[in-house]
Amino acid sequence: MVNKKSIITLAAALMTITAVASSLNEARTPIHRPLIEEYTGTWCGWCVRGIVGMELLRETYGDDFIGVAYHNDDAMEIMSSNKFPNNIYGYPSAFIERTSEVDPLYGYSNTTTGAIVAAMEQFAALEAIAGIDVKARWTSAEKTAISVDINSYFTIDDESGKYAIEVMLIADDLYGSGSGWNQSNYYSGYSYYTNDPYLGEWVQKPLTVMNYHFNDVLIGASGVISGSLPSSIVAYEDYSFNYTITLSSLPKPALIQNKDNLHVIAVVVNKNNRKAINANRAYINDYKAAIPGDVDDDSSITIDDVTLLIDYLLSDDSTLINIANADVDGDGLVNINDVTEIIELLLGI
Repeated sequence: MVNKKSIITLAAALMTITAVASSLNEARTPIHRPLIEEYTGTWCGWCVRGIVGMELLRETYGDDFIGVAYHNDDAMEIMSSNKFPNNIYGYPSAFIERTSEVDPLYGYSNTTTGAIVAAMEQFAALEAIAGIDVKARWTSAEKTAISVDINSYFTIDDESGKYAIEVMLIADDLYGSGSGWNQSNYYSGYSYYTNDPYLGEWVQKPLTVMNYHFNDVLIGASGVISGSLPSSIVAYEDYSFNYTITLSSLPKPALIQNKDNLHVIAVVVNKNNRKAINANRAYINDYKAAIPGDVDDDSSITIDDVTLLIDYLLSDDSTLINIANADVDGDGLVNINDVTEIIELLLGI
């Protein structure tokens, strides 16, 4: 049975909570997760640097590593190079937040392997004007489509209408046979790098590496999604957006070799130049039917959902809540109005 006294006490505190939440929200500082996009191809023997650099960044940053590998003219290509977010004049190449071109292993250096980490740290230390959280879930037990819930906010007011969301689907552990999968390796036998901590192991590999398993491979890209963010941005207002990825509509559905090895990246971009403002990633949860008000995702609506939603509004930590279920009134925002809606559900109003 619902403890009505507890609910009424919470309801009476809503005005105070609203004021406190507003004050704390204005103090929020977004975590800056720079997007790095690598441009590569299995035919490119020097592109081994990209493989090594991306793995180094993954090891360094863990789940805060937001990396994408665009393949050209090989088995993993899904778009022509003229559709890349950046103009590419040679391989390997990489861009951080689509503004700064770097070598995917050397960073801004021409000789220092591993310097890509320092380049990324420079960007991560910069203040971000937008925060972004992303969650993903299969829409059915058959795993034919992915529902992506994105929650973002800005630390500035902006009425230019220039911001939007992009969504990308990434596959890890892709492999195959044939020339389109065989990785060319110009570091094979290159004695200068024998003792290099990053490239040394590739010196021992053959000139053509077969059956290599590739990570961070882009297999689906939304491009700029019109209407994904409002044209008028209000500082510290939360904006929710849902996007569905249908696997059969991907450029090469055959690249989905193992659905457990997929993850989703969402990016806030300036749609005028596609510059990446901030990014985040999510692994894909199993299917579960949506229940508006079931904030803790336990298949029931209780006083705990009210408490958890209030905690979210005060802390902006969405890791413990189901954003889609938290938007009880369906207005695309998660705010104090949704707390009221849950209380009314519990009271039977």
